[in-house]
This record gives sequence, structure tokens and C-alpha cells, in this order.
Amino acid sequence: MRDIKLILLFILLGGFGYAQSDSVLAKNSSTKLLKRLGKSALKQHDPNSAITFFEACLKKNKKDVSVMNYLGEAYMQVRDYERAQHMFLNAYVAGKKKYPEALYYHAQMQKSNGLYDSAKTNFAAFKKQYKGKDKVMKRQASKEIAFCDSVSKITSKRDKLVISRLDTAINKVNTEAAPLVVDENTLIYTSLRTEKREIVSDEDTGNSIKRKLYLAKRKNGKWKFSGEYGLGLNDPDFNTGNACLSPDRKRLYFTRCTPNLQGVMICAIYVSEKVDDAWSEPVKLPKNINNPKYTSTMPAVTTDPVKGSDVIYFVSNIKKGKGGMDIWYTVYNKKTKTYKDPKNAGSKINTTQNELSPYFDNETQSLYYSSDGMGGLGGYDVYKATGDGKRWTTVSNIGQPINSGADEIYYTISPNRKEGFFVSNRKGGNTLKNSTCCDDIYSYINNQYVNVNLKGSVNDVLDPFSAISGATVEIFLKDPKTNEKFLIKTVETDSKGNYNAKLEPDQDYVIVVKKKDFLGSSVELTTKGVTGNLNFDKDLHLAKQPKDPIHIPNIQYEFDRSNMLESSKLSIDTTVLVLMQLNPELIIEIQSHTDSKGNDKYNLKLSQKRAESVVNYLVAKGINIKRLKAAGYGESKPVAPNENPDGSDNPEGRAKNRRTDFKIIGVVDGEIINDGGVD
Repeated sequence: MRDIKLILLFILLGGFGYAQSDSVLAKNSSTKLLKRLGKSALKQHDPNSAITFFEACLKKNKKDVSVMNYLGEAYMQVRDYERAQHMFLNAYVAGKKKYPEALYYHAQMQKSNGLYDSAKTNFAAFKKQYKGKDKVMKRQASKEIAFCDSVSKITSKRDKLVISRLDTAINKVNTEAAPLVVDENTLIYTSLRTEKREIVSDEDTGNSIKRKLYLAKRKNGKWKFSGEYGLGLNDPDFNTGNACLSPDRKRLYFTRCTPNLQGVMICAIYVSEKVDDAWSEPVKLPKNINNPKYTSTMPAVTTDPVKGSDVIYFVSNIKKGKGGMDIWYTVYNKKTKTYKDPKNAGSKINTTQNELSPYFDNETQSLYYSSDGMGGLGGYDVYKATGDGKRWTTVSNIGQPINSGADEIYYTISPNRKEGFFVSNRKGGNTLKNSTCCDDIYSYINNQYVNVNLKGSVNDVLDPFSAISGATVEIFLKDPKTNEKFLIKTVETDSKGNYNAKLEPDQDYVIVVKKKDFLGSSVELTTKGVTGNLNFDKDLHLAKQPKDPIHIPNIQYEFDRSNMLESSKLSIDTTVLVLMQLNPELIIEIQSHTDSKGNDKYNLKLSQKRAESVVNYLVAKGINIKRLKAAGYGESKPVAPNENPDGSDNPEGRAKNRRTDFKIIGVVDGEIINDGGVD
């Protein structure tokens, strides 16, 4: 079976041609010529023409197993799941030794048609019988068996959403894609915008119809077509689509695609800057993003909550990926106007199959995307992962009714949070040649969406009525499984010390407040179980950084040695470790002291080793060594008398002198601070 990894990209951005002359040619050609024409059409990424030739060939020779297999592949490429399912079965039954892979694809099509039990049986049969060289396919069959078992769990996640297909003012008989919500009443999307059921081939460059960016406006509750979007963005020589806006709305990223000399659709990402009320001449991103040998497409932009840089996620088949189409990201430096070399989003996101259409939700620091390598209900399902670009929580299928046995891609969330869009080729759409051939734009509405707001003030802990303006309030999501924190947004207090932020229902949060010359503090809260609109009132407090050393209580060491007792570690975990995690800019000195027993030189050496023992423990806990200094003072700085006035021993005083303190001695530069932002 030939490589079909880029087929969906052709559907979305290149379009499959269906020339009227194909049907005439099919009637007047021999079976040998029809077979050759069909294979050539598949090679040129034109499955519609291939179907015409192979169907005509099979009518003349009903026993040609190779034609059955080729026809099954062509049906699968145009996503005619029912015909593909039956044709692959015919090919397998008639020629299982020559085409054992047909059983695998038959099972895949059964999944898309909702026949999960039968699909599981056939995946298991394929795994047992297959002796071919494609180890990836055999491993994937094992995964598919587990995926079929998990369907009941996915289908149980049925959100109470109202799904609607946008009418024919927007959805034409061909593919629509990439809905971009500008505001609640403005939508940018990609379309071929034709009602023709037979369109000319893309090889006919003089008459070919290209995909473009279009605008839709909502009036009286209905979306209306409003013409092409953006003067100069659509180019007659390219298929144009996949628009997305930077969070500050000053840059528009999109893709332009055209077949190369081998007929492979190659896409590249462009950017246009906002100038007054218009978009500037588009500029192609550099070669480290747009390698001309590979496709780069489907951009999605977010802002690094730590550094404020644009982080552009995109889809590509560049080398060193996990397999197929992967999601990558690059960081745009606004000062130098350069893009860092792309990094793979990682094995939690990407599989050996294909990942498409990333969308980043800033409100929850969540990446939504589609994959056909993680199981699901069939084809591409939409998944959600929360993280900061480097680390991701466990990926989850968002379930029904968004996902179905068909392909679901381009999931987005509107600014009001209770509605959004996605694209699907599910049954019931505006079809071209079969009931599941073509992608339409669908909207969803969550009428039970809950608005949760967080508000409060920041004050000095010693004076609850003294407002602290300009304090930074950081809002983290907390992964309930790993307890990892992911920074999702920052807000500053106003002149009266007040702050306000929007939260999402069914989440665990950690709220951190900090300001220069103050010690940061944190509180936890949860929105789980919230069933109605709610305002959380949460006042926060800061304490000024002390200039004197701070005692760490209950630090004890083995007798006459530098090793800490286990009980001491809990004290460090709940004091200095928390302080340094909340205040990642601080440099501290760990100070160790002894009483006066023993000679000065010995006590100085012992106290230095004890201070180093605490520093090593903090480093092991993840604190940067550049933020720590170990200092042993021996018996030189007592805080209580070692002896009573009459010269007798003072055990209580000696106990106070055997202590470990820490002192804030400075702040680090920005390169050392690491709050988990994207590099």
C-alpha cells in the first residue's frame, strides 16, 4: 500500500480534481490502460479520477484482486468509508496472501463506520496472520485493539453540546476548513467556494480553482458569507488557508500551498503585519521553519506566559519527527524578529501516525489537536493536552459529540467560552460524491457553560489595609495526577491593589503573588463541583523581604557529622524550599553555626560541610545551584551565651547556637529564572 500520510492535506488545501474527460476516457479504454491510468491517478494524488478508472476496469474484469485493493485505497482517500470497507474485504478474501494489509484497512474502515467489535476481531486476525515487513503497521494493530476496547470510555464522555452545521451560505459541496473566530460575530475560514460537482483538474492551471481565505459575519443568529478576507492575502497561484492571529492581533499567520514537480502538495507558513486597518504584504517564514522539501502548515499561535514571546505551533513532516505529520513549535523574538529552530512537541502529543490542526487555548494553557494515531472513534479525533510547551499532562480524547467515526479537525473555542467551531466530514454534510467525502464547518454551543471569576486584593501581611499596587499575580493549573503546575496567565494589581482574572470550571489552581522586595506567597483553590456562575473572592498577602537571617527550625544533624537527619528534610521542604520555588529570582546563603565546644578551626569546617549538605539537598529538589551559597560560621556568631555568668555550662544557649539559617543576599538575572516557560 503506497504512502497516504499527506492525503488529508490534499483534501484540505490542494483539492482533488475530477475532470469530465475521465468518464469519457474510461468508457473507451482497455482494462490494461484503465489500470495504468488508475495507478497514475493515485500517484498524482487524484483518487477521484482513480476511482473512475478502477471502477470501469473492475466492471470489465471482476476478478482482478489488485484493482480491488487499489480501488479500496482510492475510496479510503476520498473517505468513502462504506465502499472502502467492502472493497478491502473483497481484496483480502480474493487475495489474502498477496494483499494481507487489506484486512488491516478493512478493520480501519469498520472503525470509521462504528463497527468497533468487528474491527477489533479483524485487527487481531491481521496481527496473528501478518508476516510482512511493515512492523509499524503490526504495532499499530496492537494499539488499535486496545483503542477498540476504550471506545465505551470515550463515548461515555458526552458533553451537553448543541451541534449545528453552518448552512450552504458557508458550507459548499467541497471542503471547508480552519475556522478562525475573530470575535463573536466574525469568522475567517478556508474554502473552495464552488457548487460544481465536477471540477477541473489542478493540472489545468489556467482554469484551476484555488482555496482562499473568506469572511463570514453573524447576523440575526446566522452566519452570512461576506466575501474574500484580506487584500493581498489570497494568491491566484496558491491554495491559501489556515489563518490564525497572534494573541495581540498584530500578526496574521497562514499557509500557501502548491504541488511540487513530483505532484506532492508543499505548504509554507507566511506572516502579515497589521498596518492601520490593513494587512501588510505577506512574508514567508525562514527556511528553518519552511524547508522547501517538506510541508509546514496549520499554524496556531499563543503567548509564552513567562517571557511574552509568540509561540507558533505548526504541522510538518520534517525529519526527526515521531512519524507522519507531527506538531512542532517555534518561538518568535519580537525584538530581533527571528524564529528559533523548531522543536517537536514531544511523544505525548505526536505518534507514529499523523497529528493535525493544533489550536492553543490561552485560558487553560491547553493544546487541542487532531490525531489518527491514538485510537479514538475512527479517523481523526480531537484531543486535549495541558502544559507549557515542554511538559504536557496526559492527553485525553474530548469525546462525543465532537468526535465521531469520521474525521474531526480544527477544533476552536470562541471568546465567550461557551461556543466554538470544528470541522468534520461526518454524515449529514454538504457532499460532493459520497456521504462522508467532504469537510464542513460545524458550530457547537454549551448552554450549561459556567462563568468563574477570580477577584481580590493584595495587601501587606502586617497591614491588611495597605494595598500593594503593581504586584504580579500568577495563575497556575495543577495537574491532579502529578501535582505539576503550569503557568497559564499573569495579571497585575491596579493602583488600589485589586486584581481580576477569569477561571475555568472543573480545574485545580495555584495562585502565586509576588513583587520586588517582597516574599512571594501562594494559595490553592479548585473550581471542581461548581455548577453555576461564581465569583471567587481571594485576598492575597505579601511580606517584605527581611534583611536579617531567618532561622530554619528543627534542623538536626548526626552527632559530630554533616549528614542531616531525615526529620530535618521536612523542615526544609516546608520553609526555604517553598520560599525559593515561590521566588525564583532570589539568591540565598545557607548559614550553619555551632556552639563553642571543640576548637574554632574544627567547628568552622564542620559548619561549612553542614551548610553544603543543605545546599546539596535543595539542588536535588530542583533549585538552581547558582541561587545558593553555603557558608559555615562555626562558633563565631552566637545568638545566646554558651556558658552561664558563673562559668557553668548553658545547654539551652548552646542548643540555640547550633542552628541553620538562611539569608537573602541578592537576585539572579533572567537567564537563571526558569518558571517552565517555552524556550
